[in-house]
Amino acid sequence: MGIRLVRMDQPGAVDAEMIWEYLQACRSQPQDEAAGLGPLEDCRSLDEVRRFGLPEVARQARGDDLPPGFVPALQFAALDPSSKLVGMIQLRLQLTQALLRVGGNIGYSVRPDCRRLGYAGLMLDECLRQAATLGMRRVLITCSSSNLASRRTILSRGGQLENVLPSRSGQPVERYWIDLPAERTGQGTR
Repeated sequence: MGIRLVRMDQPGAVDAEMIWEYLQACRSQPQDEAAGLGPLEDCRSLDEVRRFGLPEVARQARGDDLPPGFVPALQFAALDPSSKLVGMIQLRLQLTQALLRVGGNIGYSVRPDCRRLGYAGLMLDECLRQAATLGMRRVLITCSSSNLASRRTILSRGGQLENVLPSRSGQPVERYWIDLPAERTGQGTR
């Protein structure tokens, strides 16, 4: 089993139909949290994925004319060896006060029928490599206290719990930092 992360701001990187089908699969689960969708989260049709979602993904990657509260971000699709879209992960290159509290640098989701197969960990590994390549030294990842699978994934990748904060939804939010080793960034060791 393996995955490859594909940057979704590259033309033709991921088919809009695949994205729409992924969104529908995630939404089919009642009370499901599908994080890491970025601007695709609000798309309610295949047409919206094409006309709004993908252009917005590209705009966020470039950091062009972002609305207040938005930061440059890279959106990735996780494809399994058969090129099935098994997950999405977003790497936010900066943190606002709101993202510092809830959201962090990385948000991700795994397709419901692909959960508990190790994809979240593989996606996070690849995203951490991307962050290090971009010169990031430390990333923040948050998850709901009730999301035991995310907690395990974050902890298994070196996440250090800073604190737990209340949220508007009433569900406490756990905030984890992951330090990226100097050798990951290509900086060498001291």
